Amino acid sequence: MTLLNFDLDPQPPLPFHAAALFAAQALAASAGDWPGVRSIRDVAFGPDRWQRFDVFAPDTGETDRDVVIFLHGGGWTHGYKEWCGLMAPGITARGALLVAPTYRLAPEYRYPTAVLDTLAAIAAIRARVAEWGGSPDRLFLGGHSAGGHVAMQAALNPELWSDAPFDALKGCLPLSGILDLRHPAPPPGSLEARVYEMVLADPAQDVEASPLLALERLSVPTHFCWGARDSERVRQSNQAARDLLEGKPDLASFHCVDADHFGTQLALIDPGHRWYHDLQTMRDSTR
Repeated sequence: MTLLNFDLDPQPPLPFHAAALFAAQALAASAGDWPGVRSIRDVAFGPDRWQRFDVFAPDTGETDRDVVIFLHGGGWTHGYKEWCGLMAPGITARGALLVAPTYRLAPEYRYPTAVLDTLAAIAAIRARVAEWGGSPDRLFLGGHSAGGHVAMQAALNPELWSDAPFDALKGCLPLSGILDLRHPAPPPGSLEARVYEMVLADPAQDVEASPLLALERLSVPTHFCWGARDSERVRQSNQAARDLLEGKPDLASFHCVDADHFGTQLALIDPGHRWYHDLQTMRDSTR
């Protein structure tokens, strides 16, 4: 299907009105061209149609720029990389590249496929990013919602980085990241129930798939950002992460913004948003 000049593979309807509204707003904000930004679309990193990424680079000819890889959300069952272009002005204005991959989706491809696809995308990005002025050894990995979860799983499991050196990862930035997938009795029809019914290959994976339970392995600077009106599980899991890591200011930083779950990403339409300042602070601290 074609929406706002994007050629998008069809997906089932989003299960919640707020999610559908977010998708429409994110696509609209990502559809334009921006002065001084070069866009490279649909670069393949695997044979599947969902194994693609988009690149947004400052059009200045400079090299060895930091690379921000940002993963879309969508509850692991939905989502397009085309939701992320809205961040291009804010990132490229600060001299970095934005790369937005997608990944194969549940229920056809269940956990940990999204994580493994992300690592395959990282290897492909490293192999080619110098073409667009990026440094293969200066990567920052982030994502919204389910994308934030996937980013954290990649950052917490260096043993999975078989096709790329883990030390190329300089920081992680989960935005409204879902950090705890466990639920003892998820209500029927809830997002929590969908995790067990559609995302995990085995319900027992809810422990290994919960970044909150592996934070003792965190070794790269991580900035946690979520909304004061976010979903309950996002608020609670990010607050729990803050409690666990508050004594490690060189490793973890935190910011709760005045937004709901979808507003945390839509707010990044503003290239002056504080999140970009926090990203810049992380970039500067890792040089």
